[in-house]
Amino acid sequence: MHSGPLKFPSQNPPGYVLIEAEPEFDPARHLALEAPRQTWTLAELGYSAEQIRRCPSPVAVAGPFRVLSAEGVAAARAVAHALRSVRQNSDRTATYVAGGVYRSKFMRALCSAPQILEFLSDIAGCELMAHSMPSLQLYINYAPEDVSKAVDTWHVDSIGFDYVLLLNDPSTFSGGQFQFFRGTAQEAAHIMGTDSVGLTQANPRDLPPERVTSTPFPDAGYAIFQQGNLVVHRATRLLQRAERITVVPGFIARDLLYSDATGDQVTTWGEPGQVAEYARHKAWLARGKLDGLIEQLSLESKPTELCEHLRRSIADVSDAIRAIEKLT
Repeated sequence: MHSGPLKFPSQNPPGYVLIEAEPEFDPARHLALEAPRQTWTLAELGYSAEQIRRCPSPVAVAGPFRVLSAEGVAAARAVAHALRSVRQNSDRTATYVAGGVYRSKFMRALCSAPQILEFLSDIAGCELMAHSMPSLQLYINYAPEDVSKAVDTWHVDSIGFDYVLLLNDPSTFSGGQFQFFRGTAQEAAHIMGTDSVGLTQANPRDLPPERVTSTPFPDAGYAIFQQGNLVVHRATRLLQRAERITVVPGFIARDLLYSDATGDQVTTWGEPGQVAEYARHKAWLARGKLDGLIEQLSLESKPTELCEHLRRSIADVSDAIRAIEKLT
């Protein structure tokens, strides 16, 4: 059961302003897609067959792989530099820009480029599309001025799929490695003395180094793909001050048979329009499930079966109501 993309909002939420004089995205000039050098599965991280069955993809991490040409790197880095003035800080990610697709037409086109969606879908083994909440479609992460801070602490993502794209030559900085834990999120939470919700927040504790894998980027324009809600990962601190910029586009599986990986905690992040985005996202999921139910429902179904089908179809909206009511 698949759903088409949710239409992009007709206007930006208050506070988001498009940058001027940015390059126009051209996939023929800016993309240079190459297959991943390695893939790790959820099974290799210790997830059970039953847990994997409930996921849209068996892939945990894939990469590194090339995404951008040299011209594409230059264009994306120019956009990232233009957005430096709206950088934010948090306990987990030292310095970042949220809502990138509201701020840059180049980044919006990059996130929804059909070539990239097809490429990533092949890697994941399931159809992917840009996340239906635009504020989650793209983050830009910058290295902190204070090199004692990690670029990003150990965490899992609040969405299902993303990739981390480096925009700098890795030979120009020391440290700042992308790393992931070879274990389940539940194991990592236990080791760090937290829970599944805590894993989306800043975690100062470390994980056993013998169970940590570093995946070096060969060059600017290369990326690491992950099923980020199930892969515990981080970017280590720099050893000296330097520029290190990564772009992180977010995606969602088109198959609505699987549970939505988007965490309710996104409603508390305070980005303009994000709660309304969340409501649209959950309504879109329910609409797709209701459409599927209308097409596939057997007229011989028993009343108890009908009620269960209807409950499952509207569960996303019910969840959204409960999450949003907590904000009032």
